[in-house]
Amino acid sequence: MPKIKDIPKIDRPRERFLQKGADALSKSDLLAILLGSGIKGKNVRQLSENIIKKFGKNFLNITVDDLLKISGIGQAKALQIASAISLVKRFYDENKTNEIVIKNSQDVLSLTYDLRDKKKEHLVCLYLNARNTLLKKEIVSIGLLDKALLHPREIFYPATELNAASVILVHNHPSGDSSPSEKDNQIIEKIVQAGEIMGIPVVDFIIISENNHYSFYEKLNKQKASVDYVADGIQGTLFAMFETERPSYEITAEKIQENYFYIPQVKENHLQLHNRRYIGNKHKLIEWIFSIINKECSGNSFADIFAGTGVVSAVATKHFEKVLLNDFLHSNYAIYRAFFGNEAWDKVKIDNIIKSYNNIYGDDLEENYFSKNFGGKFFSKNSAKIIGFIRENIEENRKNLNEREYYVLIASLLYTADKIANTVGHFDAYFKKEFVNDSFFMKPIDPIDTQEISIFQEDTNNLAKKINADVVYIDPPYNSRQYSRFYHVLETLTKWDKPKLHGVALKPDPENMSDYCRANAKDKFAELVRDLDAKYLVVSYNNTYDSKSNSSKNKITLQEIEQILQKKGPTKVFEKNYRHFNAGNTNFNNHKEYLFVTKAKI
Repeated sequence: MPKIKDIPKIDRPRERFLQKGADALSKSDLLAILLGSGIKGKNVRQLSENIIKKFGKNFLNITVDDLLKISGIGQAKALQIASAISLVKRFYDENKTNEIVIKNSQDVLSLTYDLRDKKKEHLVCLYLNARNTLLKKEIVSIGLLDKALLHPREIFYPATELNAASVILVHNHPSGDSSPSEKDNQIIEKIVQAGEIMGIPVVDFIIISENNHYSFYEKLNKQKASVDYVADGIQGTLFAMFETERPSYEITAEKIQENYFYIPQVKENHLQLHNRRYIGNKHKLIEWIFSIINKECSGNSFADIFAGTGVVSAVATKHFEKVLLNDFLHSNYAIYRAFFGNEAWDKVKIDNIIKSYNNIYGDDLEENYFSKNFGGKFFSKNSAKIIGFIRENIEENRKNLNEREYYVLIASLLYTADKIANTVGHFDAYFKKEFVNDSFFMKPIDPIDTQEISIFQEDTNNLAKKINADVVYIDPPYNSRQYSRFYHVLETLTKWDKPKLHGVALKPDPENMSDYCRANAKDKFAELVRDLDAKYLVVSYNNTYDSKSNSSKNKITLQEIEQILQKKGPTKVFEKNYRHFNAGNTNFNNHKEYLFVTKAKI
């Protein structure tokens, strides 16, 4: 029989797990990793296949005595398997009583795994609160789904009773084919529309079969693997994604041509610019924004002076010869230097460094600044130890890296940390009762090939006095949420000055506090508009002025924005219905995203 080392490396269970994650492996492959080695005459994969085949669906009830009856299985391997099963069962039982936060389709599948074996079709609804914490799991129907028989009230009446913020639907296909049927498509469209009217959006509709699943959310996101429901600081919903598939938006000016400007999809095992959680991220609005800019504006240069994630600048590089971007957060500046930097860098060297980091285990590391402060809170203890160790190592080896390589490593670490952080998408607080993600795996970023781009880290109002551009895009923070405080963990990780931290959220002393989050925001905006040397000003704005949450209320009204811009030149206003993610305290209806386009007077 061939030994496991004789199998091509790419097909070995452990290597496939590292490259593609657990979802790409069969049950026997996962068991093979647990066993570690085979027995005489059988490699580990064949051994695991025999065990799975022998016990089938009764595998979770397996005992040590059962395993000892298998030829070649000794007490050590039997105990290894039985103890792993008991450990999983114990965690599962604990999660039944603790808060369960649904982050992605894998969390849903873990919660509804029993549906795979049902002989009849079931429709199950998961009711979630505003933090995506499970309120209730309920069977809505048993038997063939029929849009004529399934009424939305069967789903949304319990939702109103529970005061649910959103729902996820799960449906099984006993046939073994997880592809959605025509009836499935009709039903989900009907339910999604009803949810939007009710103000209780449908986040996902998942169809599961014995060996596979189909997630509408993943499909519409054009992702092959699990993708978080809260991404880029925004709660994803099927209604919003259906709207993206069939673009339709209102504008108060003339109807504009709908051009599309996609940022490239994520490369496997790489992180792209938009793969981070960030409040106010414009990734899902980018097509709408640039269809208006290309219709209303002209010129060769573009300045993005409150750049945030940088996704607007990334698209601008495809349409303008010169691009400038600016943000005063240290973490954002480091990310820009990594993605947009002009210096050549050694990709092979960086990939090898990151591979070495992924061979580090938290249990083998001593406590460090990062783990002492953030471990067991924003991150698991082991992940925090690894993050802190890597950050210290990058600094110690900076002399062996050029500036671009240094920032590529920093950005890769920032993105990885953001992905596994035990938060709703920012660092103002962390989940206190949730099982903390302990699966640290660092991926390299995928820098953007572009022309020379100017990168700044300055106060925007000061920068406005020094620059000129044909088009200036303005997207300031309009409410009292200070970004330097919301993303303080990433700021600390970037600067690595190891400051003294304060309070429950472990924040350093205040730094980079924006006047646009204070009472004088209107005056600062008027000053900015006055000082900018540009042919066109393009301003993003969202109408949270009437929010019930004080921290979400805009410091400047829609009318005040328009009045200030009209003094600069004739202004058009465009609008689009758009629902932002909120962490639970903000509640407002009829949310819209606005885009002002001002042609400056000569």
